[in-house]
This record gives sequence, structure tokens and C-alpha cells, in this order.
Amino acid sequence: MERVIILEIQQKQIEITTDTPFVIMLRDLMYEGDWEFMKQDFVNKEWIKREIENCEYIENNVTLLNEVVYDPICFEELVEWLEKKKISPRNFIHATMNGLYDLALDYADKDLHEVSFKVIKYILEIDKNYAPAYELLGSLMLEKGDFEQGIRYLDKAIEIDPWLVEAYSSLGEAYYNLGEYARAASYWEKEIEYAPDNKFTYFMLAEAYRKMGAHSRVCEVLERFLKIDSNSVLGMFELSEAYKKVGKLDKATEMEQRILKTRPVYMSDVEVWSRIQLKHGNYATVEEVVTQMLGDSKTKTHLKLLLFLAYLKQGKKDQAKQIIQEMKDQNIWYLYGKKELFSEFLTEEEMRSCGIS
Repeated sequence: MERVIILEIQQKQIEITTDTPFVIMLRDLMYEGDWEFMKQDFVNKEWIKREIENCEYIENNVTLLNEVVYDPICFEELVEWLEKKKISPRNFIHATMNGLYDLALDYADKDLHEVSFKVIKYILEIDKNYAPAYELLGSLMLEKGDFEQGIRYLDKAIEIDPWLVEAYSSLGEAYYNLGEYARAASYWEKEIEYAPDNKFTYFMLAEAYRKMGAHSRVCEVLERFLKIDSNSVLGMFELSEAYKKVGKLDKATEMEQRILKTRPVYMSDVEVWSRIQLKHGNYATVEEVVTQMLGDSKTKTHLKLLLFLAYLKQGKKDQAKQIIQEMKDQNIWYLYGKKELFSEFLTEEEMRSCGIS
């Protein structure tokens, strides 16, 4: 420990040392900002008690101490400091793991997996029953392609905390990638049971049943989904297609008519909604909605392509040609990737007229 500066606050001298930023970091990471819990774990370490008292005095009389004091966090540097100060995982009796878990997650999001593994290992040395750490460890192992280890850690997470939704999600994904669709579906069903608002999971579950050829189950899942999100055009479209698979053609037509009468709420629904509208010749409707969705944005390439189709089908060739020319200049590979869309809605003559045949 080295003295950095002496602060004089209300005629009291407060010593700031090279340890002070680490003490504040420790409070924030492992005690959720609570000095009292932290003091309980270090009653026999006078130096850290003194640091805590100094920090409390500053906060009570000057300003709150936060991440500005120590950012950015370098976990390896923190561990090195803890070892130097003879602070081991056994010292953290009143600590919570949420801050360290968030740190591990942040490292993982930045693809710094090795550092994330080190944080997780330290968490489990403090609390071997912290289920989210096993879940994150399992998910990272799956990303590395180690399915056996990944599944083992995820199973451990659920064994400790049967309500840990993220673990069911990751297990479903793992078994789906292994081609074990029934097991994948069982985990995703469990996830939806605990978190019915996890919308994306319904589509994954429906896809697992589709892979199994269980099209009636696909219909049932998507029907459940539309009860929690009646605005999802993608949900309506997928359900319409599933009805066709089980021979419920009247229901499929009914669902398609429902799409025709609605307007997309989500940006991700615009393309599938537009395709249905274009199929039924509602070109002006597509132009109106897509123009509104585009607004002032020049980057929504997929929307501009839908607008191109709406223009061309209404005979507005100049506007259509302008869009295609912009795409040729800026994003020609995307344009070539959409040949299927052109073939679905345009004649050879229409494509030639805009120079895309």
C-alpha cells in the first residue's frame, strides 16, 4: 500500500492509497455497494477496515464513490491484488455473486472467453452452488463446440435452480444442434412454462416439432404464441403454413386473411407481411406502409427492395429504377441474393425493364 494523497475534509485528514480504488471496486462487485456487509467479512483486517471507514467518510461528507474511481475493471489485476493482500474466496461470506456474474457476462459478450472462464471459476470458489455461473459456463462450452461439457454444466445449473430459464433455453439449443429434436422440444417447453413471454422460444419450439414431422404440435405451439402476441405477422404466417401441412386449408386461408387485414407493428414482420400483400395485389398498401416504415432512414435495404416491387407493380418505373440503381451502386451482392424474391413477383419483362434480369 502506498499513500497517494491526503484529503482534508472538515479538518479531518483522509488518506487515499493505491488500495482505495480496489476496495471500492470490491464493494461494488461483490457487496452490491453495501459497506456494512463488506465490513462484516473483514473484521479482522484492520487495514481494510480503515480504508472502508475513510471511503464512508468521503461519501457522507463529499460525494458518492462509484466506478469512475476504478474503471475499467481488469479482473486479472483484481485477483492479483487480492492474492497480494491475502484475501481468499473464503473471506467472502456475506458477498453476493451478481456483480462478478455480470462481469463474466460482459467479458463473454466481448468474446474474451478465457477471462470470462477465470471469473466464473472464482465465483464457484466462493459459492459452489451459484447456478447462473454453471449456466454461463455451459453456454460458453457450447459456443466452443464442447457439447458434452456444456450440457453437463447446464444440467448442474438446473439441478441447483430448477427455475433457471436460461439453462433450459441453452439445453434446447444444444440438443437441437445435435439433431435430438424431441429433447430440444422438451427443454423449450419447460422454458415457456417458466417464461411464457419468451417469444423467440415459441418459434424454435415450433421448428423442433416441424423437424420431427409433428405438424399438429407446430399448430398448437403457434396458437399459444398468438395468444400472447396477437400482433405477430410472422406468427400468423407460420401458423398458416402449419395449417396447410395438417390439411386445415380453411384455417390457413382464415389466417392469411387476418394478415391482409392487419398492419405490421414490428420491423421484423414487414417483409413477410409485404409478401402476402404483394401476392394479393395490394401494391399501394405496401407502398404506403413501407414508405412510412422507412421514414428518413437510408439504411433499411430490405425495405427499399419491397418498395421497389410495390412501385414497379403499379407502373411507377422511374421510382423503381432509382431504387435498383442505388442498390447496384451501394449493395449489389444483396441485390443478387434476392433473385428468388424477384422471380416470385416479377415477370421476365418487368425485370428486364429495370435491368435486373
